[in-house]
Amino acid sequence: MAINQSLSDWEPLNTPNSAYTSLVYEGLMGLEPDGATITPALATEWVNNPLDIEFTLREGVLFQDGTKFDAAAVVKNLERMRDTPSQWQNAMDSVSAIEAVDDTHVKITLDAPSPNFFPSLAQRGAMMIAPSVLDDGTFKENPVGTGPWKYDKADSTSGSKIVATAFDQYWDAANRGPNKVEITYIGDPNSLLNALRTGEQDVVWTNAATTKQADAAGFTTENYPALTFQLLMMDTADTFANADVRKAICYAMNPQDYIDTLFGGEGDVLSQHLRPNQPGYVDSLKGYSHDVDKAKKIMNSIGNPKVGFTLIVYSDLLPVANLFQSEMAEIGIDVKVEAPTFNQYFSTYRNGQYPATILAEGADTGPYDWYLYHFAENGGGNPYKVKYPEIDAIAQKALNAATDDEADKAWQDMTQTVNDEALECGFFTYTGFWAYDKKTVDNIVSTQGDVAVFRYKEAKLR
Repeated sequence: MAINQSLSDWEPLNTPNSAYTSLVYEGLMGLEPDGATITPALATEWVNNPLDIEFTLREGVLFQDGTKFDAAAVVKNLERMRDTPSQWQNAMDSVSAIEAVDDTHVKITLDAPSPNFFPSLAQRGAMMIAPSVLDDGTFKENPVGTGPWKYDKADSTSGSKIVATAFDQYWDAANRGPNKVEITYIGDPNSLLNALRTGEQDVVWTNAATTKQADAAGFTTENYPALTFQLLMMDTADTFANADVRKAICYAMNPQDYIDTLFGGEGDVLSQHLRPNQPGYVDSLKGYSHDVDKAKKIMNSIGNPKVGFTLIVYSDLLPVANLFQSEMAEIGIDVKVEAPTFNQYFSTYRNGQYPATILAEGADTGPYDWYLYHFAENGGGNPYKVKYPEIDAIAQKALNAATDDEADKAWQDMTQTVNDEALECGFFTYTGFWAYDKKTVDNIVSTQGDVAVFRYKEAKLR
């Protein structure tokens, strides 16, 4: 298979690299294709009381170095998740103790409710890595997990091809799928399609235009809602301190143009950050529909202030950034665009030098994670450390709620406040596309919220 993302390293905490890491690593929990329903994985069951959580671990599981997967390994990995700065660290804020009860049971004690704890453990940030490579510090170059395949360094080529071969002691070998997976990095969408046409690749990641070409050439194509994107105005203390400026920006944006340009119309404009199946979703919320006249009137009402900023996006989103730049010019706002590569972007966009970006944020784990990541003063998505006391109070109210309905109502208040203050807007779904040769492979199933990766174990070879 071939995708348009290269592998920087095997660290699952800081880069969305599950296209590669999901070959080698597994977590305590997994997700169904809907991206929300949690399923057992390395943990077979768990009890939530709710401040005392106990996991029962799957027995007979080995790491790919032959060492045993046990409670001590889980403790080491969860402590690393707690102690390493990343977007997943917030999920561990309420954890006061992690202990191995015995080889197959882990107890976690919370000092406060943590609504995002279980959803976060089902994400890539909680992948289990062999203690041996954590201890010697080689895991970023020499990944060792419990997954269906193990990294074949000798057959791989740094920066262009990753090869993983079947782990013959894998605990679920009967349901592993292919015995070997090769992932090739090809940055150009036309070259990706040509690799499928020539038979060099069986499955390729495509875009809207090349998907239509693949259909015409007789290949099978699939698409799915990979992520929800939006404009993130991170510097609301200075650059975007004026709520009217934020509202004008939101009205000037036209996400439908982004969908048409990037995805050939395959996608949806949304009114809010959260999905309908999540707490905090507001059915009646309309959001900011595209209305340039209204945006101009708002700017005029505040004296047409001189506003300018740099927007950073990763290179695949450059067409969207260019459209956004033109939209802002219409209302007198000067936007400069920077579009580094995918890996460069994720190492720089939160360094406090870029007030805005267009990116998918972590809605998949729910409203509490959204709050912790973007609106908490020390959140990973709040690099300017802006204080949002009203939102802080709402989040605390949700955490202290006596019932799920009361908590949902509080999270809805947060969603409404974010909308009313125009702290986020421009929501649209990022559609993922696959094209593949059904003569060689079938059952290409993706997980909503995961980009450029499908459920490899479920793929069927012809």
